[in-house]
Amino acid sequence: MCSPLPWLPVLLVLLPAAAFADERCPLNVSRPAPENAYLVDDVLWAGEPKKKYRPAAYRPVPGGGYVLCTCQAEACLRKCCPQNWTYDMKGKCSALNASLDVKFEVPEFVNETGTVDAYETGQIHVFYEKLRCYKKYLMVPSLNKTNNFRITIAGWLLNEVGDIIAAPGQFCMDSFPKFNFQTLPVICYPVLENKAIDLDMIHIGNILSLPFLFSTFLVYALIRDLRNLHGKSLMCHIATLFVDKTIKTIRDLGGEYFYPKWCIFSAYAYQSSSLASVFWLNVMCFDLWRTFSTFRPLRRNVQEHEAKKFIIYSIYAWGSTALIRIFTFGMEKYSPFDAIRPDIDIRTCWNRSFSAAMLYFNGPISILLFSNLLMFIHTAIIIVKHMRYARVLSGSESQKNMDHEKGRFMMYLKLFIVMGVGWSTKITLAWVPGLCVFPSVCYVISIVNSLYGVWIFLIVVCKKRVLNLLNKKLCPRFQFFKTSTASTRITNITTPGTSSNTANKDAVEMSTNC
Repeated sequence: MCSPLPWLPVLLVLLPAAAFADERCPLNVSRPAPENAYLVDDVLWAGEPKKKYRPAAYRPVPGGGYVLCTCQAEACLRKCCPQNWTYDMKGKCSALNASLDVKFEVPEFVNETGTVDAYETGQIHVFYEKLRCYKKYLMVPSLNKTNNFRITIAGWLLNEVGDIIAAPGQFCMDSFPKFNFQTLPVICYPVLENKAIDLDMIHIGNILSLPFLFSTFLVYALIRDLRNLHGKSLMCHIATLFVDKTIKTIRDLGGEYFYPKWCIFSAYAYQSSSLASVFWLNVMCFDLWRTFSTFRPLRRNVQEHEAKKFIIYSIYAWGSTALIRIFTFGMEKYSPFDAIRPDIDIRTCWNRSFSAAMLYFNGPISILLFSNLLMFIHTAIIIVKHMRYARVLSGSESQKNMDHEKGRFMMYLKLFIVMGVGWSTKITLAWVPGLCVFPSVCYVISIVNSLYGVWIFLIVVCKKRVLNLLNKKLCPRFQFFKTSTASTRITNITTPGTSSNTANKDAVEMSTNC
């Protein structure tokens, strides 16, 4: 049997080495100290002529001797790829073509025209180490002058006016063939480690929403009876939400950092899809409010009347979104005030300034959500009044019609609450940063908002009437759901002074069975 004693010397060597590994030099960059180095009161003296190194600038080596922490003794800069390699837009290193005369140099100042000043070779110690962080972004001054940057002699990355962008170790630099081999910084996105899991959960929620949104849209597209005015409006709302969630998913999981042009495109596409989804929710709220506030008799040519209304609603929803988008584009090109210029930040793929985000996005959404709230309150008041009237006419069609419209109101209310609470929280926190006193509550609301596609599916598809219609469409030989006579009854709303009329067979209203 082997004795454990021969392994004892190895363990004795490994133990101090393990302890030493926990005290690495900054950025893991070091070099051996001269042999004649010695300590005096924790200060290391080494070299000829003698130079002193404070405790932070050196580390003891197991077995004797010292190493000098290069980045404590002099300025350092991390290169993203090894020497004679370049960085591509996919976040990968590739060998530099030997026929190209490309020399890596550390820029001192870079603006939209290119490198203005550069450090001399050896003035800053350049080392290679892969940049590891949650997400990265690339700064390209030639695409936007707000990305102009400076590198200090201490290795800090600053913007043109001297504000800190990243500390040493939080970014790397390399040449990019796509931008004529210009040396540009790749920067770690500033996300706190304890927020990474939270963000991952929200990303998962957005991904889960996509198949449910697609399924809901498909159900309404397959079943003709559901494609009335409400159904078409709901389909438009779902389609814009699907685009919204898709952009979020690609932006969150699409790579380590974004192509600057893709970042700008995704910001404008997200603005348009989000605004359009809220405009279509506003359309549905308005149509519900108008139905309860007017109580007009059902027309004979229901399809023609609803087709005209849908055209008007489409002009309003798509047209308003387009006008805001055109206005945003115009202000980007011609605004004389930087504070209200959209100015997409490639770190966040969103408006750089608070005022711009409010003007082009949060402001319009706030107005729409507030108008939706007012319409719901007024509609609820009308419902209470007509419920009293319906009790007087107990047993008449009035009670049945009121129950039917109450069901439609409740469905819209559920949609508004699920979407409105999430948006309201986001916009309130945008208006008043730091207002979230209970982060866990805000986090739960964000998760609920990210799962909006799931809630829509449960609210508008998981209904007896919709499931029955889907059953008849896909598998007519088998009846998986019992047919309710109440769910297929279609009648007209009656009020004092109007008579009850049976609806046209083409006038298919929403079921009250939830």
